[in-house]
Amino acid sequence: MNSFRLLITLFIFSLSSIAESKSQEEYMIEVIIFEQLEIIGDERLEPKDLNLINLDTIALLDKPDIALNEKIILRSFDFDETDLMIDQLIVNKNKNEKIQEIDPPISRKKINESKWYERQQNLNQLDNIYRRLDRRKEYRILHKLSWMQPALGKDESPFVHEIFGDNGFLIKLYQSRYLHLDVIAYLEGNLRTDNNSDLIKEIKFDALKNSIPDNVTNYEIEISDKIKNSNEIYEPNQEITQANTDQIKTIEVGKVKYLLDEERRIFKNEFHYFDHPKIGVIISVYDSSL
Repeated sequence: MNSFRLLITLFIFSLSSIAESKSQEEYMIEVIIFEQLEIIGDERLEPKDLNLINLDTIALLDKPDIALNEKIILRSFDFDETDLMIDQLIVNKNKNEKIQEIDPPISRKKINESKWYERQQNLNQLDNIYRRLDRRKEYRILHKLSWMQPALGKDESPFVHEIFGDNGFLIKLYQSRYLHLDVIAYLEGNLRTDNNSDLIKEIKFDALKNSIPDNVTNYEIEISDKIKNSNEIYEPNQEITQANTDQIKTIEVGKVKYLLDEERRIFKNEFHYFDHPKIGVIISVYDSSL
């Protein structure tokens, strides 16, 4: 790439982690999935066909596989002192100008898009339920995890596909008039989908752009050619990069022994139980600030 320009507003907001969302809501999602060892009733459960081809899916990130080398970038800006004073983005343009605020500024919820879709093992809201289930002989806990994500529109929000052994689940949180959850959980099915890390980067970048207030002036600063060509601007994580290279080929259609498939309108800061004769899924969706 011969020309590489950064919007200084985007850069400053990303480094300082003070991006404020205009309309984006972000939530923590906690999930427990377990097998019910005793089937109640005489329902006969047959294997099911599961087709994931038409679903936009992502895999949760263990940690960022690439990051900007912020120190290098800060030292690399090519601009004349008379052309731009970065301090003007932080202080008033005119120190002698007195500004009277009639109404206090609107307090906006801060977002942390850098942590979206990163896998976590700890449970907060569901920890007590997890411990109780773990003591019950009629249940076997298969998996637990949590992550943070935004509530996008129905068409923009991907399914999070988590695989554990020959089992897996797909969860889609989206916002229309209300919050909704689409939940697919399966046991004994050999299914693989694309990790789709580029889609995660796109979602994060769109949120960062939308978080910049309208009254912030846009400046363009060119990074010096010396830095651009030095391979120092990015800090790749070799372990994650190699893991992505060795990714197993996708298998998006196949049979599963047990299948749970349900869509539900929900309210935030509540527990949601999705039931099946052999599968149980408990999900908590709550404000990330809680």
